[in-house]
Formats: sequence, C-alpha cells, structure tokens
Amino acid sequence: MSKRLINYRPDLQGMRAIAVIAVLVFHVWPQTFRGGFVGVDVFFVISGFLITSLLVAEHAATGRVDLPRFWARRFLRLLPAASLVLLVIVGGTLVFLPQPLWISTGMHALAAALYFENWALVLQSVDYWAQGQLATPVQHFWSLSIEEQFYIFWPPIVALCGVLAARGRRSLRFQGLVVVLVVIGASLTLSVIPDPNSGASYFKTTTRAWELALGALLALIYSRLRLSRALRSVFGWLGFAAVIASVFFINESLRFPGYVALLPTLGTVLLIICHDAPYSPHRLLSARPMQYIGDLSYSIYLWHWPLVVFTRPFGEEASRLSAVIVILGSLLLAALSKYLVEDPFRRGRIAELLQSASRGAFLRNAFLVSVFMIFTTAGAGALLNVYQRRQVDKVATQDFEAVIGDPKYPGAAAFDPVRPAPVPEGVPLKPDPVAAYVDMKYKYLMCQVKGKLCEYGNPNGKLTIALVGDSHAMHYAPALEALAKKHDWRLLVIVKVACPMGDFPLWRDGAVRTDCDWWRSNMTKWVLQEKPAFVVTSGGLTGVYGQLPPVERQVKGFRDIWQKFIANGTKIIAVKDNPLMKYHKGKWMDVPPCLYYYRKDIKKCFRPRELTLDSMTDTMMLAADGMKDVATINLTQYFCTKDECPPVIGNVVVYRDQHHLTETFVNTLTPYLEKELLLRMAALKGQSPAGAP
Repeated sequence: MSKRLINYRPDLQGMRAIAVIAVLVFHVWPQTFRGGFVGVDVFFVISGFLITSLLVAEHAATGRVDLPRFWARRFLRLLPAASLVLLVIVGGTLVFLPQPLWISTGMHALAAALYFENWALVLQSVDYWAQGQLATPVQHFWSLSIEEQFYIFWPPIVALCGVLAARGRRSLRFQGLVVVLVVIGASLTLSVIPDPNSGASYFKTTTRAWELALGALLALIYSRLRLSRALRSVFGWLGFAAVIASVFFINESLRFPGYVALLPTLGTVLLIICHDAPYSPHRLLSARPMQYIGDLSYSIYLWHWPLVVFTRPFGEEASRLSAVIVILGSLLLAALSKYLVEDPFRRGRIAELLQSASRGAFLRNAFLVSVFMIFTTAGAGALLNVYQRRQVDKVATQDFEAVIGDPKYPGAAAFDPVRPAPVPEGVPLKPDPVAAYVDMKYKYLMCQVKGKLCEYGNPNGKLTIALVGDSHAMHYAPALEALAKKHDWRLLVIVKVACPMGDFPLWRDGAVRTDCDWWRSNMTKWVLQEKPAFVVTSGGLTGVYGQLPPVERQVKGFRDIWQKFIANGTKIIAVKDNPLMKYHKGKWMDVPPCLYYYRKDIKKCFRPRELTLDSMTDTMMLAADGMKDVATINLTQYFCTKDECPPVIGNVVVYRDQHHLTETFVNTLTPYLEKELLLRMAALKGQSPAGAP
C-alpha cells in the first residue's frame, strides 16, 4: 500500500541508519557518544511523518482510512521480529542474568509484549541515566511502545478528521493541523516542565508525543511547501549538522526530553524537507551502505540492547570484546531476522498464506496471528516473573528467621571494636541474595511511601520518641520498634521516601519535589503536636537524592527544623548515614545481583571506603556539629574497615539494593544502636555535651 500511495524516499532510510547507529554506539560506548540516545527522537519524527503521509494519501485516494487494514499491516510488520526477540530475551535471562533480576525482567517482558513498557518504567520511576538501577534487557522497548501507541491512537483521529472533512467542515489537512498543534503545544510544555510526582518523564508518551506530532505536522504541510532547491540544500546541511551535533554535545546533564530535544527533532525536519535537493546530504543518505543499514534499522534496534546486557560482565563497562560482539552480533542477527522473519511476513510465503481476496479473511488471519504472538510473548514474560516470585517466596519462608544469637551469622558483631565475633566460613549468606531485596518489614512500607504518621510500641509508654526522615531513617524502624517494646517506649514513625527532613527544596527533572514540601509541612506539625522527648533521624549522603541546593543551604534547612522542635522541648539525635555501594564515581552497585553473579568470589563486590563513604558529604552531620540539644551517633565502624566497606559482614548481606540496609543486618546492629542511643539520650537529658564517639 505504501508504494502505491507515497513515493519511496531513500533519504528516509539513510536517516534511520544514522538514528540506529547513534543509539548503537551510545549503548556500546556511553561515555564517548553521550548524546547517541537522540537517535530515538529522529525515529519518532520520521514515524510521525511517514504514517501521517500514508493516512492522508489513502484518504485522498479512496475517501476513507481503512483502520482495520492499517492496524493489521502494522502488526504484521512489527510483531514477528519483536516477538522473536522477546522470546530470546526470556531464554537468555535464564542463562546470562543473575537470578535476582529475573522478576523485573519477566515483568518488563510482559509489559513490552503489550507495548506498555514505557509506562511500566514510569510506574517504576526509572531514570534513563539512573546510577543505581540496573536496566533489563527489554528496556529499549519503551520507544517501540510509544510508537505502537501512536499507531493505535493517531489513525482514528486522522480518520475522524476525514469524516468531518467529508461533511464540509474544513479539509482533513486543516483539522489535522489544529490537532497536531494542540498536541505539540501541550506535550512540549509537559516535556519542558515535567511533573515531579509521576515518575520518569523520559519515558512518558505525554512528553514524547510532540516529537511524533512534529513529523505529522510536516506531513500535513509538506505538499504546500514551495522552497527553492538551494534553500532546501541549505536546510539539509543544517539539519544534518544539528543531528550529528546532538550525538556529541547533548548529554544526561541536559535533562531530556525538553527544549534540548528540539535540536535533533528540528534537524530531522530540515533533513526531510531537503529531500533530493542538489548538493545536499541526500546523496550521502541514499548511498547503498546507508540504505542497507536503514533497511535493518528496526531489527538492529531490537537486537542490540539484549546483547549489551547479556555480554557485559556485571557492573563493568563494555570491553573491546563485548563491544565487537554487540556491534557484529546486532548486524548479523538483524540481517537474519529481516530475511527469515520480517520479510516473510511482509511479502514472502507467510504473507501469501495470510493474504486473501477477501478483506475479511485477511483481517481475521492477521489479527489471529498477531494475538497468538502477543499472548505467547506476554505469557513467557509472565511465567518468568511468576516462577521467580515463587522461588523468592520459598527462599524467604525458609531464610528469614532471626539471626541474632546464631553464631554462624554474627553480622555487625564481626566488626565489634572490642570483641569481634568469629565468622565461620562455608555457610550460606543470609538473607539469600535471591530474596535480599524483600528483606524488610512491609508494615513500614506505606508509612514511607505515603508519608503517614505511624505508631508502634506502647501507646501509653513512659517515653515518646519519633523516627523522622527519609528511607535511610526508615532503616532503623525495626531496631527502634524492638527497643520500644524492650524499654516501654511509644514510637512514632514519620518518614517519606526520598525526602530529607531539612527545610530546603529538592529538585527532580528540573521541577521542585512538591510532595516533599507537603510531607515536611505535615511532619513538622505532627512532631510539634506530639512533643516527643527525642527525634531520631538520618538521611542519605550526597548522591542519594536528586538536585539539592548548596551544602550551606542544606545545613541551614536542617537547623531551622530542629530549632522548632528544640524550642518545643524535643531533643535531636542524628545518625550518620551508611555507605552507598558504588563501582566507581558514576555508577552504583546493586548488591544482591552482584553477590549472586560473583557468588564464588564475593570479594569482587567489596568496595573501597573512600569511594563509598569518605568521599561523600553528610550534611546532617555538619548541621549537628556544635548545635545545642543535638547529638550524633556514628555507627560506620560496623559497616567499614579502614580500607573498605563490604556488602557482606559476618555472613549477613548488608544491603537489599545499592544503599538500603537489609532488616536482617539491622537486627544484628540493634545492640550497638541501643548502646549509643541510650548514651545520647542520657547526655541530652543532663544537658552535658553530646556527640559522636
């Protein structure tokens, strides 16, 4: 249909080649080609232009848009190769990835099969450049999900415009222009000013729709453009320069998408306008090698990212060998996929079997095959997810008994400065790395997610203490609850994930975290109303949060809040934060998968103290320094030696991710926290000097 309705544009295939090469080299050498991710933006503009051109041309030729046939052809074009890749990813996950990653991979494979992956990533609040999160081998399906959503929702809008045009209510092009201009305005606004409360804006359809709409806008006005060949040549080179410059000069510090994305997208628009103008990039884009890569671009995109994930040793940068495997493997698998899978469904034997003189028979065959592929791949992802969840539940049931008092699992006692406990060799770690990420009491989860006030211990206890802060303060909730029961205390837990208690703004994706402001206001009100004798608090080291104000502003923010509590009769006890596990300055280490991957040599997961602790600022400790009625507790001697901070201490796994503690380790730390806490409470009551030991 496309060949009959619009002319073939070899330059568009060349643009696809540039886009996929940019994405490929970025994922292989992310520190060298830092802006290669803009290749996705180029794809979006081209898709918006081509699909809209096809729909408008079909309406002009037939007076209607055949939506079922359009969708059937799209499904048969995209699903076969995508389904094959997803099935290979599920199988490859069982072979190449650490078992702790199977649940997330299965879940995202299911989302990718349903073309919902971008929203699954948003719901998970994944940051494309996140230091502390491991990408699944299906994460690249986020862009394919957005394109598929465009294919589903945009054609009916064009068809509706055609119906209204047939009734004399302006032309289809005019009405389409109104729609795309509204979409561009709304979506670009959301892209520039993202909502800080709704996840990762990089993946949202709402913040990406303007790029597809920009291509649609060009398709609607393209036939009306009257530009000289010389001007189109100038446009072509300007557009080419804009796209290439984006690859080298745009980077993760320029939060994306947003106004920065105008450079590659408008560059693509100029290249499309250029077309076949003389002395333009057209000859380069139409060259045979570029055409060949453009023909393979869809399959290259599908195959390259799983190869990146599967061939790269855990947590390490790409080696020369893995880079060669990814590049050559992507090209080889893409060629095989195109000739053996894509082409047969488009115009080969399988296409002949599906085709029929009857439109109804073709649609029935196409949709039955499509549903079969979707259910097969979605089912594979769901089975992987369910299987691993059952394994985790089984391990958790067997493994989460208390380890306090068990000499095989001394935990923090192994670092006791006076009498370090012996650590037996050859015993399995607890919690098992397969299930370590769920090693926490879920009764605390809603407290920190919702920012609620939760109460534990004795409601009529002789002493009220409040645990206040972010998820790093929440680490100590199990220990403080045990101490509250032991000492007849009333314990209040007032925490909010990723929100420091200091009175200062926190930004994410360029927008202020208003949810933190809301929680801080409620937290202050609750503490002033309840008047606890002590507030115990902690907070993440530099690097845990998003964008923060200067250190001096943070120190002032903590002190301002504390002064309000102190004036109301409450003393403050601040606990120095635990280490953040890192591979190097720019990348965090997810501990459970690392321990599983290197289970025969867990020393490879041990990190230098200078990197994980000493090199980062604890602004809460700076705020507490020299402040009356404020004491500090420093437990880092139970986390680190003088040289390193291990992820396993006394046969106990310390972290359930990159920087959050397992409850099992906190249980072993409780006696030491109790000792320091009682000393600080006694000192503050007596108004004698108090501080970190």
